[in-house]
Amino acid sequence: MGMSPISNDQALFGTSIPGTSVKDTLNDLKSQRKTLQEQMQKTGAGELQSKITSLDKRIGNLEKRVNKVTGEEECQTSKNRKYKDGSDDPGVSFKTSQKITGDVGVAVRGHEQEHVVRERAAAARENKEVVSQSVRIKSGICPECGKPYCAGGETVTVTKDKPENKFKVGIPAPHEMCNVLNKSI
Repeated sequence: MGMSPISNDQALFGTSIPGTSVKDTLNDLKSQRKTLQEQMQKTGAGELQSKITSLDKRIGNLEKRVNKVTGEEECQTSKNRKYKDGSDDPGVSFKTSQKITGDVGVAVRGHEQEHVVRERAAAARENKEVVSQSVRIKSGICPECGKPYCAGGETVTVTKDKPENKFKVGIPAPHEMCNVLNKSI
């Protein structure tokens, strides 16, 4: 069985009635509230007030969620998100937690590239060979607004000791070098 796409409203708000959206549901709830208010004015029944209060809560919650999705209300979790390097490398950026303005993915990739360069340099200093390096950019979904975000990165470097050329194959010994240079043609 294949998957079929659903509208953003259904995905974000869990409405399962085919062909309806959150805005349709919201308009329907407002219509129900108006009808109940008119009935309450005619009859003066107190039990209708509790139904109206319940509808007001549902309408308020749905309006909040619609505002978050449409961008009319700013998500506080996303707004206050900070990034910090968790490695023991003192020479890279983000050693203290800080907010990133602009494209977070670009900043994280740049930071991970700092790790790549520093690990290669450390391997060269220690007379090691870099076997492999990989960078993984992590992503997540904001629990408050449901939008995807860059959740950090990870660089993995594998090195090994450089093999010593014990037999010096193909390299003439120093005394042989003198003989080669002194031969005349």
